[in-house]
Amino acid sequence: MITKGFFLAPSEDLVQLSDQFRLVKETLRRNGSFLPATPDEPPEEIQPYDPDRTDDDSNFDLKNLCDPIEDLTDSKEPYVDPGSALLRKERNFFKFFLDGSIRTYYLGEQIEGGSYPLIATEVASAAIKRADDGRASVSKLLRKIALLIPPSPPVRPQTVRDLLDLRANFSTVRAPVKLDIEQLEREAHKPGVDLRTSLLGKARAIMHDIEHTLAMSLDRAKGDWLVLDGAIRKHEFLGLEETIGLAKSFSRNPVFRISGRVKDVVAMLSGLKEGERTIVFKHSREGEGDPVKKEVAFWYLRLRSGRGLQGPLQGIVKIDYRFRRDHLEADDKDLVNTISRALLAEKYVSPYPTPRWHAHIYPIYVAENYIKSSLFSPLAFRGHFGGI
Repeated sequence: MITKGFFLAPSEDLVQLSDQFRLVKETLRRNGSFLPATPDEPPEEIQPYDPDRTDDDSNFDLKNLCDPIEDLTDSKEPYVDPGSALLRKERNFFKFFLDGSIRTYYLGEQIEGGSYPLIATEVASAAIKRADDGRASVSKLLRKIALLIPPSPPVRPQTVRDLLDLRANFSTVRAPVKLDIEQLEREAHKPGVDLRTSLLGKARAIMHDIEHTLAMSLDRAKGDWLVLDGAIRKHEFLGLEETIGLAKSFSRNPVFRISGRVKDVVAMLSGLKEGERTIVFKHSREGEGDPVKKEVAFWYLRLRSGRGLQGPLQGIVKIDYRFRRDHLEADDKDLVNTISRALLAEKYVSPYPTPRWHAHIYPIYVAENYIKSSLFSPLAFRGHFGGI
């Protein structure tokens, strides 16, 4: 179940949530033997070191070739000066900023013939709205706590039925936060991949679903642009108008075909100067079976350069935006330049020294911290629910 609004759980709600975990434990033990995680297990399941890059990697598999949909400039280089930063006092271009966060916990192992892991996750998404005078406020928060179980097999069908019956009962409880039970789809667990890894992928999918639900529910007027933190990787996001995906870190996999030459991402971006953007690219036509690869165009923008940066890719962000056409017209180029100019203005309040400050924008940083403040601490989560 998804919780709306800011949440500080009163004691009775924590007790109710603890009772729901207790009922799950009883159900598991009726169907087999449950071995809880040992005290030396990490308090939080390890997440990808760089989730932005991990998400963007999913857009570039074996077919990494990308072609420009924008003509080169007179210099024959793939770089464009979009113009000076579009400051808020001139136009408050981006008004909504959305981020999601996730925490996952290994709870233990269920033995019923074979064995399988159980993962709990707490996910949340928040949207920050910025007024024309610069004041920021929280527009919405969605939050969810779920028990993640593998497909059947290895989970016995009876165990699945009993757990789904519990979920139906939990859904009738009037409480600000409830335990959901989600089963990993069989096709989402690839042969040879550890079940824990596949369950972590399920948790990230739940987070992206919540982000999409929140984005669709925002009360936006025409011209109220939205920034999504990270790359656009699910086709559901293609229905969002006036929305960009902004990745602080990005895949190293794509290669770019420019004037008959092929360059990797480092070779292309190493010549990008502060305040410049690249020309706009799409996946080559070989990727047209995937709607994201077919419709999402992207480009890179250097926000910062100079001292304090390590390597040629720091200070650069990747922007995803839906263009149905395969060649940019004049009005499309104007829009790309306007988006780039507005993003250049966002760099002037830096969240230094937070990690990746060089490619961070402050409203997303605010959303991140607001979400983290709404989640249980790992210690509290383990204390209330970890001993199921």
